Amino acid sequence: MTETSDIAVYQKLTEVADELDQMAADGASLVGAVALETASKTVRGMATAVYQRIMADRDDAPDN
Repeated sequence: MTETSDIAVYQKLTEVADELDQMAADGASLVGAVALETASKTVRGMATAVYQRIMADRDDAPDN
């Protein structure tokens, strides 16, 4: 099994959130749009957490 990098996880989560936003914009019902927008915000929150961890790891890395 191959290990997935943190940046790949961040990129995929961002891509999924963009797709959810597009689905909501493409004319989902009111209930569907609210569900999609909520899911998008949740996924973006996960992407943000991964990104912040990536940046923290870089800040903690020793200078070369």
